Amino acid sequence: MTHFCNILALPLFLAAFAYAANTVAVLEIVPSGEMDLKLSEYRHLTDELRTRAREALPQGSYTILTRDNIMSLLPPDSEEAECLAESCAVEIGRAIGAEYVTQGFVGQFGGMMTLTVEFYESISGNLLGSFVTESKDVMGLLNTIREKAPDLFTRIPKSDSGEKLVVESKPEEPPKKIDPQVEVVEKKGNASFWVALALDVLGVGLFAYGYAQDMAVGDRHDEYRASQSDFGSSWKKVEDAKTARNVSYIAGGVFLATGIGVHIWF
Repeated sequence: MTHFCNILALPLFLAAFAYAANTVAVLEIVPSGEMDLKLSEYRHLTDELRTRAREALPQGSYTILTRDNIMSLLPPDSEEAECLAESCAVEIGRAIGAEYVTQGFVGQFGGMMTLTVEFYESISGNLLGSFVTESKDVMGLLNTIREKAPDLFTRIPKSDSGEKLVVESKPEEPPKKIDPQVEVVEKKGNASFWVALALDVLGVGLFAYGYAQDMAVGDRHDEYRASQSDFGSSWKKVEDAKTARNVSYIAGGVFLATGIGVHIWF
């Protein structure tokens, strides 16, 4: 409730508040056969992929999950936990409620080391992008991740790319004073007060509705995680709640800012 009260003091700041973070699970890069790489080398390749994801995606719009995060979200002794070592990307993504997930494999071909990295949308199971490379040593694989991973994470659909809805409000022109008499000025002042009050009430109401939808997002996300089959329908409810919340926060900020402006101007 304290946070909600602060909304009234900082309407413009909260109008630009970031969307709830989407989740990207970066699974560990694993061997696809007998390989001589050390565990620390696999971990370093994965850490580099995770770093490139964090740099490529808009800050504040995405949460990048680590292996520890993923393990803590999976139920113990579940099938998803068992297949984590095999990087069953889509199944793990759905189990932990991650919107997007990557998996990577190191193998051998023609006397060269190979690296395959794939990027999936968890709900649909669609492969959004991938890259394959060959190298004589692990440094070549690392350099390829640095070069190609940023483009991989830009394959997220534009509707989920974290770009914020911007509502522009043109400043109102000062009202022309036709009659300088005090009585007319007082009438205008009274009218502006009620207009500003109405805008304030609308703004507060929209923020209250947005706050309620913000709570609903968490509930819908829990329902999505608990769903066993109808992932698309469950996720649509999450997206609808997010949209209602974001529009309410932005519109509420605009109404409150306009109301405060009318109070100050008149």
